[in-house]
Amino acid sequence: MKKIALLAVIFAVALFSVLAACGGSSSTTAQNYTVSMGGTTFNTSSITISKGSTITFTTDQGGTAHNLVNGTSGHAAAESGAPSFGSGGQTVGPGQSWKSSPWTTAGTFHVTCTYHPTTMNLTVIVNG
Repeated sequence: MKKIALLAVIFAVALFSVLAACGGSSSTTAQNYTVSMGGTTFNTSSITISKGSTITFTTDQGGTAHNLVNGTSGHAAAESGAPSFGSGGQTVGPGQSWKSSPWTTAGTFHVTCTYHPTTMNLTVIVNG
């Protein structure tokens, strides 16, 4: 009985190794990234993320509200493949956060603040 159990364990380990090898390794793992927003700026002008990842946009405590949309220069312009920011955008007040849906399409996208159109433009690069 012990030999059967030992053989079953060896078989299971071998099968797992084969399946792992067939799946290959992926250098892109979905994560949650964070972009902070100060008075009238993002903490970065661009961010590179893995396909399937999300972005949490956080306004500094004591900062000002921001209204985020997909687009540039304060104008909503839905880009095919970008997650929805809702019909009127996403308002994030001081000390608050908003987490996007997963970015599931590889490419380059844009996020802007309708309240601060000249200083808040973020490029999101999604690697496949």
